[in-house]
Amino acid sequence: MLRPLHAFVGLCLLVFAALYFYASEQDEKHSAAARLYLEDALTDISSWQPEALRSHLTPAAQAAVSNEQLYQVVDEYKALGRFKSMDTPQFSTLTAALSVFGEEQRLSYSFPARFDNGEASVTATLAVNDGSFSLYNFSIRRTAN
Repeated sequence: MLRPLHAFVGLCLLVFAALYFYASEQDEKHSAAARLYLEDALTDISSWQPEALRSHLTPAAQAAVSNEQLYQVVDEYKALGRFKSMDTPQFSTLTAALSVFGEEQRLSYSFPARFDNGEASVTATLAVNDGSFSLYNFSIRRTAN
């Protein structure tokens, strides 16, 4: 009875180790390019024009977000002003590991960012397609200054 349980636990540990290794490899492979993309995207998006944000979204995200929702998001964030700078993005190992089971590779990052009118915490999930990035999910939360 214990032998099958030991084998199962060993297999689970092996799968978790492989997923962790895969996620670490993706972080190494994409971190520098992802940071550059995020800086460029935030510079563009912080014009706070709905089409600027829409142009960075994946096709799936574009289909899921109505024009009304896009205008609401832009209205909510535009008080921050233009993007100025960001700290080093912190990579989410879990998102990368779970993207193995999805249709496209996804990488998630969180980081503090500075805008003309304050600081915010940004979380962005990027879809990777042939080495280029687009936003699958994106949120900004203003932090107290």
